[in-house]
Amino acid sequence: MSFSRDLRFDPAAGTVVRRPPGDGYGYWAGGHKVSYDPHSGLFVLYYRLRTPLEAGRGGVCRVAVGDDGIRFDDVWEAHKQDLAAESIEVGHCVRHDEDEWRLYVSYERAGQPGHWRIDVLRGAEPALLDTQGRRTVLEPGMFGKTFIKDPWVRRREGGGYDLYATTNPREGARVEGRLVRTAANEETVLAESADGLYFPTIDHVFAPALDGSWHGQRSRLNCLVDMGDVLVGAYDGSRTFYDNYEEACGLVTSPDGRTFARVPTEGPWVTSAHGAVRYVHGLRVGDRIFWYYEYTVEDGSHDLRVAIVDL
Repeated sequence: MSFSRDLRFDPAAGTVVRRPPGDGYGYWAGGHKVSYDPHSGLFVLYYRLRTPLEAGRGGVCRVAVGDDGIRFDDVWEAHKQDLAAESIEVGHCVRHDEDEWRLYVSYERAGQPGHWRIDVLRGAEPALLDTQGRRTVLEPGMFGKTFIKDPWVRRREGGGYDLYATTNPREGARVEGRLVRTAANEETVLAESADGLYFPTIDHVFAPALDGSWHGQRSRLNCLVDMGDVLVGAYDGSRTFYDNYEEACGLVTSPDGRTFARVPTEGPWVTSAHGAVRYVHGLRVGDRIFWYYEYTVEDGSHDLRVAIVDL
C-alpha cells in the first residue's frame, strides 16, 4: 500500500462538521480530537472555537457526540473563565473505564502569556465533565519548559496511557561564530502513565528537520492510525514562525509509536487553495478512516471538516 496515495482524501470535498463563530481571518473551529467508543457506538468529538487575537482568542471548548462520525450534538461546554485560561487549545475526550470519561485539554494560563499546560477533567459521561475538579497532569515548568500543549492520547493494551503533546524544542538556536540560526518552533513529546493521572517523564520523539523545507521548523504529531503492521500518523509542519496559524500537513510511519519516519512527498500531503489543512486527526473504525481537519476557506476562517476513506 502507498500510504500517501491510498489514504489521501480531498479536503475541499469534506463535510463541514462545525463552522467558526465568525467570518474572516482569526475565526476558527477546530483544535479537535475524536474518539470512538465501541461500548456505546458513539463518536466523541472535542473542539474549540476561536476568535481573532484582539477579540478573545480561544474562548470556548465543547464536547459533542454522534453515532455516524459526521453529525454531532453538543453535550458539554466550557468557557476560558471556567479554566482560569487566557485561551483554550487542543483537547481529547476518551473513555477511561465503565464509570469514567476523561478530557485532556490544553490552555494558556490567564496572566501568564505563553504558559500552556495540560489538565484532565473527569466525569461519569462526556456531558458531566467537571471543570472545578480538574487536575494538572503536565505542567511545563516541571520539565524545564515554557509550554506544553495540544494533547492526544492512546490507550495501551492492558491499561496505561501514551499522551502525545508539543513543547519547546530540545535544542535552541544554533550559534556558529557570529551566525545564529533559528531554533525550531515546537516538537512532539511522549508522556507515559500507568493511570493517566501521573506522567513523570516526557520523551522527545519527533523533531523538525531544520532543513529549510515546508515542514522544517515544526513537528506537531496529531494522530496515529493502526494499519495492522504499522502505524500511520499525520503531523503539522511549517517553514517559518510566520506559518504559525497556517501549518501544512505531512505523513509519518511508526512501528511502535516511539520512532517515526516521514513519508516522502514533494510538498504537503493535503492542502487548501486558501491556506491550511491542519490538525489532521485520523480515526479508524473498522475498514474506514475518518479524517477530521481544520480547513482554511476563502475568507480566511477555518472550519472543521471530516472526510472518509474506505480501506
